[in-house]
Amino acid sequence: MWRRKAFWIAVAASVGVLVLIAVLLPHPDTTSQQAQAPLPTVEATSATATLPTTATSPPTTAPPTTIPKVAVPRLVGMKLARAKRVLADRGLHASITYKTTAQSPAGTVLSQSRKVGTSVAPGGAVTLVVAKAPPPPPPTAPPPTAPPSNCDPAYPDACLHDGIGDYDCAGGSGNGPNYVEGPITVLAPDPFDLDRDGDGVGCEEAERMANRVKLLGCRIAGMRPGQDGGAHRLRARPGQGSRVAH
Repeated sequence: MWRRKAFWIAVAASVGVLVLIAVLLPHPDTTSQQAQAPLPTVEATSATATLPTTATSPPTTAPPTTIPKVAVPRLVGMKLARAKRVLADRGLHASITYKTTAQSPAGTVLSQSRKVGTSVAPGGAVTLVVAKAPPPPPPTAPPPTAPPSNCDPAYPDACLHDGIGDYDCAGGSGNGPNYVEGPITVLAPDPFDLDRDGDGVGCEEAERMANRVKLLGCRIAGMRPGQDGGAHRLRARPGQGSRVAH
C-alpha cells in the first residue's frame, strides 16, 4: 500500500516540477519582444556651455567682365579736328605727329598707325601723321634795278631825252638842236610842243612838208612820187600827155 502512495507522490512531484519549470522559463515570444525593444538612452550633457559659432562662407570672386572692343575707322584724308571727333565718339584718342609736305593741304591726315577695321579696346590710341605746310622760301634779293631811263614819257614811240635841249620835227622849220622823225604819239604835257594841233600825233605837219619837198624835187627832176614813197620817171608819148614809166 505504501508503494502505491509513494508512486503517486513521485508522480505529483514530477508534475509540480514541470509546472514550476514552465512558469519560471520565459515564453519565446516574450523573449524576442524584449530583445527587440530598444533600450532607453540617456543623453549626456556636457558640463561646459556651448559657445555660439559664426559660420564663415568662402570668399567669392566676381566673374570677369568682357569690355566690347571698337573698330578703328578710316581717318586718312580727314581734317585733324574731324578725325579727333571720330575717335572720341568710339572712346579712342589720337596721338599726332606732323610731316612737312606740299602735296596735301595743311592739317590733313596722311596716314594712321592702326589699320581700318582693327579691333581696339576703348581708351586705345591711334597715331595720326598730319600734313604740315612747308616754310616759306627765303626772301630773294631784288633784281638789280636798271639805271633810270632818261626818255620823256610824253613820247612813247620815241626816246626823247630830257636835259639835252629842245626837240623839233625833222624836216620842219624848227632849229633843234635835236630832231625827231614823225609822226609820233604825243601825251600830255608835250614838253617839246610837237603836237601843236592837239590831236595826239606829233610831227605830222613836218611829214607833210617833207612830202611836199620831195614832190617838188621830183617835179624838178622830171619824176613823180609813187604810192610806196619811191619816184617814177615821167616820159612823154607822141600826141599824148606824159605817163609814168613802170
